[in-house]
Formats: sequence, structure tokens, C-alpha cells
Amino acid sequence: MRKLLVSFTFLIFTSYFSFSSNDYKSIEEVKSLNYELFEEIGLDENKINFVSRVIYSTYKKAQYMASEGATSQKAVFLDKEAEEMLLRVLTQSELKAFNAVKHKLK
Repeated sequence: MRKLLVSFTFLIFTSYFSFSSNDYKSIEEVKSLNYELFEEIGLDENKINFVSRVIYSTYKKAQYMASEGATSQKAVFLDKEAEEMLLRVLTQSELKAFNAVKHKLK
């Protein structure tokens, strides 16, 4: 149980820092900074727009949660919520490719 909690906490902070390492001013900024990466994954324009919105939304939520002193349970919920939103548009293989390059997001 403890091992699971530690791995979730690590996953949360990794996701948080990958999304929050930038000060995104808008969804368009997310899109423009990561456009080549999204194309490399094989996303079309509509999917790029949707993924950019999810990243921006997750970034803003993580930023707010961090300022409020969020627990690891809330961060796990945020990761699951983002993955559920991405699965609405992306296929499993696209999501896997996105997760593999998530650390490269600017």
C-alpha cells in the first residue's frame, strides 16, 4: 500500500512539474510551443487544439491546487481527470505516445 502511495505521489509531482514548469499565458501559447511535438505524435489540428486545452486546464488547476496546499489524493484525481479528458479524443496509442513525450512539453 505504501509503495503504491509513493509511486502515485511521484507520478503526481512529475505531472505537476511537467505541466507547471512554464507560465502559460493562453491556450494558444501551449499550442504554439508544442505544435511540432504534437505533429510528431501524429495529431491532427482538432486533436492538437483539444490536447492544448487539456494541458492548459490541468496547468491552471495544478497551479491553484498547489497554492491551496493540495494533498496527493487531489493530485491523483487531477491526473486521472486529465487522462479521461484526453481519452475522449485520443486513441490509446496516441495517448501512450503523448505520455511518452510529456516530459518534452514546453
